[in-house]
Amino acid sequence: MEIVVPYQDRPLEHPSPQRVRRLRRHLVESLRDLRIAKRPERLIQTQAPPPDADTASVLRAGCAACQGHCCLGGGEHAYLDERTMARVRRDRPDLDARGVIAAYVRDIAPLSYAGSCLYHGARGCTLDAGLRADLCRRYFCDGLLAFLRAPLDSTEVRIRARKVTPSVSARHPPAKSAH
Repeated sequence: MEIVVPYQDRPLEHPSPQRVRRLRRHLVESLRDLRIAKRPERLIQTQAPPPDADTASVLRAGCAACQGHCCLGGGEHAYLDERTMARVRRDRPDLDARGVIAAYVRDIAPLSYAGSCLYHGARGCTLDAGLRADLCRRYFCDGLLAFLRAPLDSTEVRIRARKVTPSVSARHPPAKSAH
């Protein structure tokens, strides 16, 4: 089976102070949205069961070959929203709002891909897995989705990364949920 994944090859750069400020502002807004939610516990999405070891190995290899094409849309919001904040606040009750923001700022990649998510570093996502947006934890590109849906008819899986045009890559879901 051959899996075709997208590929990005942008240069690495130091995140600008303006980008970090925009992330902080976004985190404050997401925490405010959580605070005014009528039933914040309903914002928390259930987690899918983890894949078996062989499937997980193919998924990791596909994401590594891609170099984080899906992360390009994360910008200064990293797909974080009140749903993510609800889960983080539930899972880390010891952190107040300032502590949550500090945890996110602490994990910013020292070098991230130009114009991509602030956590998109040379070795993948620098954000603690428990702090990642639900979208980042659930998203698979079309090639990996096809692999997950197809019956595995052989033990050989080949992964090919292909550079895609910007018009094809503009299919990222919105960062904020509608109220």
